[in-house]
Amino acid sequence: MSDQLVRRTLQRDVLPYLLSARRLRRQWFYRLHFVFGYATDLIAAFAAVGVATPLLSLLGTISETPNRSVLPSLATSLKTLPAWLFYPAAVVVIVWIVLRVAFNREEGQKRAVLAKSCTRILRGVEVRLAHALTRADPMPAITELLETDIRPSVDRNIQEDAWPWTPFAPEIDDEVARELEVLCKRYERDWAPADPADIRVY
Repeated sequence: MSDQLVRRTLQRDVLPYLLSARRLRRQWFYRLHFVFGYATDLIAAFAAVGVATPLLSLLGTISETPNRSVLPSLATSLKTLPAWLFYPAAVVVIVWIVLRVAFNREEGQKRAVLAKSCTRILRGVEVRLAHALTRADPMPAITELLETDIRPSVDRNIQEDAWPWTPFAPEIDDEVARELEVLCKRYERDWAPADPADIRVY
């Protein structure tokens, strides 16, 4: 029956990909990219109020020295800060350096951008899947989503180490089962049974 084929495809392929994509946000490089973005914005905000100019100079963002071959030292840069900002500024510098090293060594920036793009694509797939499931025969639309959106996006992320599973996140079977029951309860009545004389394999 058509509804059985739809159920099997959702359970075996579609939902595991979609639920795995939601877990991409928990990966270290995704979270670190988030922190890195906020750290950059905070330093820029501090610079706007004249607090972080030495830090930005030290990090190479700006340079106030006429001789650009002479780089400021950490001690010199931190000396120019108000006393109450010394320790917070030192923490910011250390965190900034760790972020830079981690992202450079592990290609975290690239992986985070790809993962973010993948989650957006698969979020869009979730919306289109809901439309597909309202049809009497949703299988053609589901197959198209798998072949044109889901698998190409995931395959690219696997190649770039931005999708850490092969192919699904571990221990998602219960979550898949719950999601499947929700979808079937909402849409299954609209699905027409397949004609036994005209069974197609997707």
